[in-house]
Formats: sequence, C-alpha cells, structure tokens
Amino acid sequence: MGGMVEETEAMVAIESQVGSRGSENVVRSVRRAALGDEPILRELRLQALSEAPDAFGSTYEREVARTTSDWQRWMSPGATFILDGPAGARGIVAGLRDETDSAVVHLMAMWVHPTIRGSGAADELVAAVLAWGASEGAQLVRLNVIQGNDRARRFYERMGFCPTGHREVRERDGVIEMQMERRLGP
Repeated sequence: MGGMVEETEAMVAIESQVGSRGSENVVRSVRRAALGDEPILRELRLQALSEAPDAFGSTYEREVARTTSDWQRWMSPGATFILDGPAGARGIVAGLRDETDSAVVHLMAMWVHPTIRGSGAADELVAAVLAWGASEGAQLVRLNVIQGNDRARRFYERMGFCPTGHREVRERDGVIEMQMERRLGP
C-alpha cells in the first residue's frame, strides 16, 4: 500500500507550464498538504470564504475560529491539496471518503484564486482528487455545487462530472446544492 500512496503523491505533484492570461509562463504545482501547512490552509480557506461565502457549506466565522489542531484534523480524514505558484498558495481542494460507501469519495472545499481562474489551475486540483480517489480504490467521486453557480457547474461537467438529480437544501442558509458525480477508472 505504501508504494501506491507514494506513486499517487508523485502523480499529483503536477508541475505545469501554463500561459498566465496570455504571455508569461508560470510554473505551479499541486501538492498534498502535510503537517506544518495549517497556516496556509487557514489563509486559503479564509480567502475562499471572503471571496465566495455562499459557495461553501462553512462560514468565515467558523473557519477563523479554528485552531492549529482543528486544521490538522481537517486534513486527516482524507487528502487536502494545495496549488502553489510563484505568488504563493493560490488554490485548495479536499477529498474525503464517504462515511458509508467505500466506493465513493467526495470532492470538497474547491477554490482557486480569482487571478488564476481560467488558467487550468482548477483542472489540476480536481485531477489531484481524482488520482487520490483512484489510489484509495474509489469508483466514484461526488461533489455538491450551489444551484445557480453555472460557471462551477460547467467546469465540473467539462471535467467529466454529471448531475445526479439529487438536490439538498443547505441547513445554514436554505441554499440548494446540486449533486454531481464522476466515475473513476475505465
């Protein structure tokens, strides 16, 4: 099993050359968060909740109150990935195993800094969760997207996710979340 985890981590340490909205090439990488990354996770999460508060199930107030131990627990049940670039950490995504179905992992907490949206950064973060899910033996990746967030829905569709038809009303604010999923493997 150790070899599989190392192989997956190597696959998700993606380095890519991409055009930065035109002319300049930048190098960025996606890596799995580790102990010591708690301040980076906190900063990314707070940026995400400041920039798009309705897109997430949590709130800024809840996340700002988290301790270092809370951030360590946030990383532990699954895998959290950070997108690093020349300007520092600019994206985050988490993968979490389903509590009742071992064939399912959930993609959560997806966020890319607005200045690099449309550059392929989000694709790299999703690819990291897909690779992690496959290494964990999952057959399906599920996520929720807010109804009306058409840009996110179209992005996930482009990444191979399909609406399941399942909808839930988010308890904290009554927003409707639509479930999407993608099969892994052949």
